[in-house]
Amino acid sequence: MLGLAHILLALVVYAGSGLSESRGEEIQHQAIRFRLDGERIVSASEEGVSWFVERGYGEKNDRGLLQLSPVEALYLVEVGKIEIFNEDGEKMDFDSLVKLFAKKSETLWRDFVIYRDLRRRRYVVKEGFSPQLRFRVFERGEYGEAPAKYIIIPLSEGRDISVSTIAELIRSCRSMDKEPVLAVVDRRNEVVYYSASIADLKNV
Repeated sequence: MLGLAHILLALVVYAGSGLSESRGEEIQHQAIRFRLDGERIVSASEEGVSWFVERGYGEKNDRGLLQLSPVEALYLVEVGKIEIFNEDGEKMDFDSLVKLFAKKSETLWRDFVIYRDLRRRRYVVKEGFSPQLRFRVFERGEYGEAPAKYIIIPLSEGRDISVSTIAELIRSCRSMDKEPVLAVVDRRNEVVYYSASIADLKNV
């Protein structure tokens, strides 16, 4: 295990490069109907799903229907692009969905805040490899043409995490040839992004 004397975490706030600003919503279209199928969020039909697939939302199942993750579903409901109905045919609002999905994930809101912020910055965001390596983020204009460039490591303000844990997560990103980005969510639901690297100081 690396000792504190052997590593330096270089944290640089992204500003003007990396995960930069590019605000604005995508062109609105008629809301598409989705349904809750157990724990899954699935489109009611194949109609209209190509719009979402082209923009990196969800995954198609073997029936050609689009399945969304909870954070994707929450974002698309919030911006009015989909409507979700439960198994009784009742339309679910945003707050009801948050309460439902939060029963399965204690970090749901933190992850949603990060996902929403990245989408508002016009990045394509896909599920990551673990709760600690939460999202894969594609450089603008490269989705479908190049692999994801960034891996998001989510953190909450006020929650402790060891330097050795962060170092191991950064090494995991580097081993996959991805750029690690720490996304820190504060108590006001604002996100600050930091690039992260490790420098070996053994010979310094």
